[in-house]
Amino acid sequence: MENITIGEKYVCRPVGASKPVIGVVEKLYVNTALIVVSSCEEDQVQVEACNRRMIVSFNKIFTQTNVA
Repeated sequence: MENITIGEKYVCRPVGASKPVIGVVEKLYVNTALIVVSSCEEDQVQVEACNRRMIVSFNKIFTQTNVA
């Protein structure tokens, strides 16, 4: 996805997560992004095990959000 911006928040589903989360993009790779999870309803154990940093495929990044 060419419109992903570092520092912006997105609703996405990281690798290993069963439900979408809200995260801030920290780094972009060829087909994935590294996010810092700011909000999640489920998968809290998985998120904490990854120190709140997770990899997301570009096709699993759904929408940009302004949620605080």
